[in-house]
Formats: sequence, structure tokens, C-alpha cells
Amino acid sequence: MKKTLALVVLTGLMLTGCGGKQAASSATAVADVSDAVTVPGVMGLTLDKATDQLEDLGLKVKAEDTVDGKMIMSKKNWQVTSQDPTEGTKVAKDSTVHLGVKNLEKEAAEKAAADKAAAEKAAAEKAAADKVASDKAAADKAASDKAAADAAAAKAAAEQAAAQPVVPQAPAPAPVAPAAPAPAPVAPVPGTAYYANCTAVKAAGAAPLYAGQPGYSTSLDRDRDGVACEK
Repeated sequence: MKKTLALVVLTGLMLTGCGGKQAASSATAVADVSDAVTVPGVMGLTLDKATDQLEDLGLKVKAEDTVDGKMIMSKKNWQVTSQDPTEGTKVAKDSTVHLGVKNLEKEAAEKAAADKAAAEKAAAEKAAADKVASDKAAADKAASDKAAADAAAAKAAAEQAAAQPVVPQAPAPAPVAPAAPAPAPVAPVPGTAYYANCTAVKAAGAAPLYAGQPGYSTSLDRDRDGVACEK
């Protein structure tokens, strides 16, 4: 249909009497318009499908790994992440569309590794939480068992104490005061006693002699303190 349109326009120009150069120029412009292609959007498609869609429109495709710069082998394992020209751009046939791609196998491996790491982390966190809960349960049980054992021991002690007869305590004996030493017997002294010396006083059992007692004399009381023969 496009070729038919071009021929119609060319024929009309020739019939109007225009020059050969003007007719050729107009024909070229019509041909250029008829060869223009609107670039479709292929973002997100696998490279094989994007290539088929673009080549069906008469466009060329150049793909490049924009992540690692690796060589592209199997197109179905790569996904389009960028395109130039962008969707909706009008270009001539045989134009080249540059596609940036990423490797789906690598992305899948990275996702699997991330999922595995997340699962291992979740499992470790769960194991830690389970251990904390287990330790707490063990501690609570130990505390409960100890409290029960203490209560049982206290109950047994109380029952044993209640079963024993109460023996009245005898009052403590009052402290006995020490007996005062008996005074030394004083030998009767005659009213007119006379002692020649302290030896005679002691032999008579009258020592010591105090001033005023029979037999006391200052000759027997050398220190004149009123007590004779005290030693």
C-alpha cells in the first residue's frame, strides 16, 4: 500500500508538469516516510523475544551485558533492562536498537542465595528464641520445685513440733551468794593483859591489837597508827 501511495504521488507530480528534480525529491521524501518505524517497548522481555519483535519490524539489535560485561550466549537467559532508542521513537528501517541486558541465571542464583541466607538467619533467630524460652522454663521449674520443697520441709517441721509434748521448763536456781568468811576467833584477853612483845601477842592469839584494847601499848605499835602487831 505504501508503494502504491508513492507511485500515485509521483504520477501526480509528473502530470502537474513539475521538473524531474522536484519529482525525484518528493518521491524520496515519501519513501523515507514510508520506511519510518516506531520503536516498540521491549523492557522486561527476555532478549530472544525482544530481538524477534524488533527484527520483525526491520530493525537491528545490539545487546550488551550492562552488569558484568559478559558475552551473551543463550538469549533466553537474559532480560532487557534498557533500550536506546526508547519506546515510541520513530527511526528508519535497518536502524540499530541498543539493548542493555542482565543475566537471569545469575539473578536467580543471587536470589536463591539471599533466600537461603534469610532462611538460615530466621532459623538461627528461632533457635535462639527457643533456647531462651527453654532456659526460662527450666529456671521457673527449678524455682517452683525449690519453693515446694521448702514448703514441705516447713510443714513437716511444724507437724513434728506439734507432735512432741511440751515439757515445762524448771525455773533457773537463784544465784547463791558466797558465804562470808567466819571471823577469826579472838582469844579472851584479861583486862590487865601485858605483852612484852608482838611474839607474845601472837602466841596469845590477840594480834593485832588496837588502841584501847587491853595489852596495847605504843611500844608494840612502832608506826603509831593505832594498830599493834598487825604483821
